[in-house]
Amino acid sequence: MFQTILSRIGWFLLLLLLQVLVFNHIHIMGYATPMPYVYFLLILPSNTPRWLYVLLGFLLGVLIDIFGNTPGMAAATMTAIGLITPLLFNLFGPRDRDKDDNILPSMRTMERWPFVRYLLTAVFLQCVIFFSIESFSFFNWTFLLINIAGSTVLTTLFCIALELIRKKP
Repeated sequence: MFQTILSRIGWFLLLLLLQVLVFNHIHIMGYATPMPYVYFLLILPSNTPRWLYVLLGFLLGVLIDIFGNTPGMAAATMTAIGLITPLLFNLFGPRDRDKDDNILPSMRTMERWPFVRYLLTAVFLQCVIFFSIESFSFFNWTFLLINIAGSTVLTTLFCIALELIRKKP
């Protein structure tokens, strides 16, 4: 139990540091910015209470806002994703499980394509919410769509790379 908690804290800090020190400075052609910190919420066990998803998402978002100079955008986005993640897991998770089963979402436990769909949907929703808050207008909708598409692809690729290097819990 203690090792699992330390592992979750390690992922939290690793993704926070990677986002603040590395990924916030990557802007491919001025459009695509990777935001793989959403991966933290996606790998929480399936029996995690919903309030904990929201709380951890908000905490991670606030810390990214503080260090990344994005006032409230990441916090609002991660809070919304914290609300949506359990629903997405129920949608894309294994069908032959009991409600009491504790499943750790990964390519090993969910199989490859259901996990990729789970990841892609969550990342897409994160990018839509984040860039909608950032632009605060749909005046330049082509720029908004390019930001959402580019960042979704880039973030999904980084999250898949993180998933491939992650060890069994």
